[in-house]
Amino acid sequence: MKTIILLITLSLGILFPQGYVYSFLIKYFLMALLLFAFLDIQIEKSIIKRSHFYILAANLTLPFFLYLVLVPFNMQLAQSAFVTAAAPTAIAAPVIISILKRKVEYVAFSLVLTNFIIALLLPFVLPSITSNTHDINVWMILYPVLIVFAVPLALGLSLKYFFPSIHSWLSKFKDDSFYFLMGAIYLGTANASNYIRNNLDQSLVIVVLIGIISFLICFFNFSLGRYIGGNSFSIEAGQSLGQKNNAFTIWIALTFISPLAVLGPVFYVLFQNIFISYELYHHNRP
Repeated sequence: MKTIILLITLSLGILFPQGYVYSFLIKYFLMALLLFAFLDIQIEKSIIKRSHFYILAANLTLPFFLYLVLVPFNMQLAQSAFVTAAAPTAIAAPVIISILKRKVEYVAFSLVLTNFIIALLLPFVLPSITSNTHDINVWMILYPVLIVFAVPLALGLSLKYFFPSIHSWLSKFKDDSFYFLMGAIYLGTANASNYIRNNLDQSLVIVVLIGIISFLICFFNFSLGRYIGGNSFSIEAGQSLGQKNNAFTIWIALTFISPLAVLGPVFYVLFQNIFISYELYHHNRP
């Protein structure tokens, strides 16, 4: 059902790009998603594995590799590949792992580790990635990124320890946070669609190439993650590296790179959800 909703959302963004004027709301959708993710996060030392840091290393290495390989051919393609591959573990990944009856705690730690490390490192990297198109500095990126992550974390912890009744009430709606993600995807797709219609000064070949690169990144991440996880945590590690927090990179792309770069994370959303749908179908098959 969620895959169908995703396809409808993508279609609406393509067919009705007028919503791009509300792209500023993506930041608030992301903060809402993070709030729900932080409501019940519990990290214990016993669930931290060496493979968590291999996942983080892969998550940090692939974006730079792709950028350096692609930038001699096309800057926009390189930027889109970078921001697509740089996305940390998805907020919804622990939910999928729970449905698959695997170790939720494993993915929860990957969620916290990759989201915080990448959020802290990106502001120092993006000025060089975007230097040909934007005059930005580290603080211009670091400040809004810290706000986006720190406010939901502080609010989530405050509700948990000081307002348990509100915390309990909000926790009932964790599954419904999916619709905040759909809102971010619609706005990101609408923005990209509007850009392609009115501002794209290249052929649509660049759009096709972004889609192909996004598919290859998705396939590589899920495959490498399963390899990193080994026999004990193959599914968990695959989900941690493969299922991405695309709402975050959609916001980063729109705010600091370009609407065209948004296509990478948008395509990735489609490909990862097709794979997740297959996982769930395979799991539920009699």
